[in-house]
Amino acid sequence: MAYSVRDVCTTAYRKLGVLRSGGIPSAGDAEDARLSLQSWYAECIDSGTFGRVWNIPVSQTGSVTPYPNQHVNVLTDDAVTVTPPATVAYDYWNTWMPGRDYGWGLNVPLGGDTGYNVPRDKSVVMVTYQESAPDAAQRLVYVYDGTIQRWMRVDTLTLDNEAPLSARGFDGLASLLAIRLTDQFGEELLGAASVKAANRYKLALVTNYGNAEDYEYARSL
Repeated sequence: MAYSVRDVCTTAYRKLGVLRSGGIPSAGDAEDARLSLQSWYAECIDSGTFGRVWNIPVSQTGSVTPYPNQHVNVLTDDAVTVTPPATVAYDYWNTWMPGRDYGWGLNVPLGGDTGYNVPRDKSVVMVTYQESAPDAAQRLVYVYDGTIQRWMRVDTLTLDNEAPLSARGFDGLASLLAIRLTDQFGEELLGAASVKAANRYKLALVTNYGNAEDYEYARSL
């Protein structure tokens, strides 16, 4: 199950020892933690942890369904609806291009259909609109959480939203956030077990050793 952003933030503060068991952070502290967590998702995208993102210009009105790891730049002021894909054709991953260095579509076929599968875990879809467009320069950022098989917004998180990537390791994600909050409270407050949990979470997120398709792909290199 996925946990809420509030759950992750509260557990992070408890790991720092600034909250007793059963305690909840103040509104200000909860907001600081939420902003730090939201920033972490953006940093993962910008650093390439979730794969390289390919820019795609769109200059006509209508509906667009981009492929994973694409940034749709809407160049028109007319209304354009962008919807992340529910499935991805195998040919997309199996045809090499410079911007497709993350994922090669070696998944087990979905429902016996050898032509399509769900998007790759931690795939990214980004959308940027013109300032004068109906969406008023809104930028949408989605990450596909393969654990729960759902696209999740990571740029407009609230405390009551589900925390992306929390279903695969709630304690690890909370520990990672606790480390980010030590600038406010001091590193000496964080226990060694939490540091190890955060490191294991980050390692699993980057290497994907628990994902059979990545293992087979790495073995073939």
